[in-house]
Amino acid sequence: MRSHAAVPDHDELLEAVVETLRDELAPSVSGRGRYLLKACVAALETVRRDLAAGPARQEVDAAVFAELGVADERALVDEIRSGLDPERFAEVVAALGRRTEVELRVLGR
Repeated sequence: MRSHAAVPDHDELLEAVVETLRDELAPSVSGRGRYLLKACVAALETVRRDLAAGPARQEVDAAVFAELGVADERALVDEIRSGLDPERFAEVVAALGRRTEVELRVLGR
């Protein structure tokens, strides 16, 4: 864990919670409680990544959704769940692949 300033930022707070859950609590929990704890840690780590990506992620998302002709991620999910023809499926996969590449660059991975 990093050295914390007098007032920790969002990332530092999330990091502290993740480390506490993973390193301090997880070893003493079993069964369903352990599964739920791991799911919570994964959710918090997703939030940390999204916060780190910030406005750059929002810009990329907006461009991808505009390219696909959908309003937002929810609209795309709804379209996918209703079924896609093979051409549309390929279009969605390509656009999401580009989104992932940009996201990885933004997050420095």
